[in-house]
Amino acid sequence: MALNDIIVYVDVAETTKPRIEFAAALAKDHGAHLIGVGFAPTALLPLYGVDAGFADMSEVLQSVKSQGETALHACESHCEAQGVSIEIRLMQGVSDEFPRDFACCARHVDITVLGQPRHGDPLVGQYALVERCLFASGRPVIIVPAAPGAMVRPATVVVAWDGSPQAARACNDALIFLKQADRVVLLVGVPAEPGEDGEPHVEDMVAHLKRHGVASEVVRLKLGGDDTGKLFLGKTRELKADMVVMGAFHHSKWRQFILGGVTLTMLEEATFPLFMAH
Repeated sequence: MALNDIIVYVDVAETTKPRIEFAAALAKDHGAHLIGVGFAPTALLPLYGVDAGFADMSEVLQSVKSQGETALHACESHCEAQGVSIEIRLMQGVSDEFPRDFACCARHVDITVLGQPRHGDPLVGQYALVERCLFASGRPVIIVPAAPGAMVRPATVVVAWDGSPQAARACNDALIFLKQADRVVLLVGVPAEPGEDGEPHVEDMVAHLKRHGVASEVVRLKLGGDDTGKLFLGKTRELKADMVVMGAFHHSKWRQFILGGVTLTMLEEATFPLFMAH
């Protein structure tokens, strides 16, 4: 998969800066066009209560819109200084509908760049934004940590391999990064108990990647206890991963739900970019 266009969510949070820097560097590295999208609500009643007067509400809405425009122009200026093709869009509407609308925009690019989800955002449901993009855009998503390194060509890529269709999709969608990497590791979960499902078949994926010019190695992780997410995250850190590739699924052999367990741990605590596809 070539990267010719990329979309990035831009807001006023401090964590947006490293996300924009990552997206701009990625676009520059691949000669891609970048689309920066911000959001300004047209109503704040569900968020701020019904006691606010109309005049006060209008001022708040205008202030929020101005802040969004400022963040987008800062993104535009940064990209232009880097020689990156950039366009900016400020979407307006109802907060609950924005994740759906953003995911619709994401269908028309090669990849989406989002930040680690966080609680307490008064404008956008961050977890809903991640989930909508993963399951409704039809495109892969890169989750950028709050303080990533400058690297956009990861030296070590770890692929979470459980033999599922989602893992296979993520692996192929990430080929452009796997081909650039010096080391590719297929991390396979091994059941702790003999009575559980057997180890996922991995040899054919190793052969498939080799036919694409990617040499990979297999590392097995013995699963045990309730905190599989911590085990997985710890192993990726031990392997010195610069990027992790995962399939996004509702249920899997990791026995987790999309925003719980392994996925939630990785989304919230990873200190490296997380490449996900459904």
